[in-house]
Amino acid sequence: MKELLVFAVSCFALIAATVPQCVCACTSWMVFSDLTKNGTNILHKNRDAAAKKLAIYLSNPSSPRKWVALSNDKNIINSGINVSGLAGAMNSGELCIDPPNTNKDGKGTPKIMWVILESCDTARQAVDKLKEILKSGDYNHGKKGSTFFFCDPNEGYVCEITAKHCSVQKIDNGYTVRANIWQNPGMYALSRNTIKGHLNSSARAYMAIYHLNQAIDKHGKVTLPDIFDASRHCKMPEESSEKRSLCGKTTNSGCTVEIDKENPDVLSVLYATIGPPRNTIYVPVPVCAEKIHPAMGDLKWSTAAWKRFDKLTYAAEVPAEWTKFEIDSVKKMNQAKENARKLLKAGKRTEAVKLMNSTAEAIWLEAAKLLNI
Repeated sequence: MKELLVFAVSCFALIAATVPQCVCACTSWMVFSDLTKNGTNILHKNRDAAAKKLAIYLSNPSSPRKWVALSNDKNIINSGINVSGLAGAMNSGELCIDPPNTNKDGKGTPKIMWVILESCDTARQAVDKLKEILKSGDYNHGKKGSTFFFCDPNEGYVCEITAKHCSVQKIDNGYTVRANIWQNPGMYALSRNTIKGHLNSSARAYMAIYHLNQAIDKHGKVTLPDIFDASRHCKMPEESSEKRSLCGKTTNSGCTVEIDKENPDVLSVLYATIGPPRNTIYVPVPVCAEKIHPAMGDLKWSTAAWKRFDKLTYAAEVPAEWTKFEIDSVKKMNQAKENARKLLKAGKRTEAVKLMNSTAEAIWLEAAKLLNI
């Protein structure tokens, strides 16, 4: 019996060592400027994964392109944006006919995203870089393919990939949503997903579509608070028979990246929750951030969110003061952006960057009080 236990532990360790850096189920979407309140392009990701030690990271000073990201390691990126206005995120894809696990030393999807934000300026360049990595075989994502989302001030792309295939769809208006199933032309033939798996992902994607459409009906456009609200929904509408919803038991973060069209290097903002979106607050981090508040990067934020999760569960009611705070924060950040835009037009970049940083820091300090961090 003892020998069996040792063998089982050894096998588990071996398997764990070969698991890619991110095996997750997520729901992501892009909303373009014709449908957004601020006339910006927006990329959002609800991340479902076991990782709990999440933080906000800035690029190294030596990086060729400054970026800000939400991740569980400073050398990988789950969702982020660089100063060129290139934003990216990725979801797991489907069980497929040529799973990308043949190269055990290949890059996991978060590492690929890190490479792309370090080396690319546009969504189109990001697609080309992804194809280059795929062609070289430097890719590993277990038994499933993956879906990459790239968005810049002008356009977006959804790339659905297996180890040998890459289907690219360009989108520059309206919105598009993906969970963990493929939708690009030609990809269904490569899938070996189950009916249950397909319906699970369809239900989550449907929830995002449902709430985006509700926002458009209500406001005529999609606002950032609308997206925050959509990311938190954990119950399907009554008319649906599906039980799985957008914000589930393993949703460990939400990330909404707003890309400014005129001055993406200063005025673009990443809004993030660390921890389940229903158990914490969205706070802004501008792409021009000069530093990250210690609590954003030393796991205090993450730890506090998961303590609330353990006590309240993922279906906890979101306090009204939190949502009001977020609405007010978006207004404050928008006002700062407009004032910073005027400074940029006057050639005062240093002052504009300082204004964006000071506004975001003040919002974080208020959020930390509400969250008892």
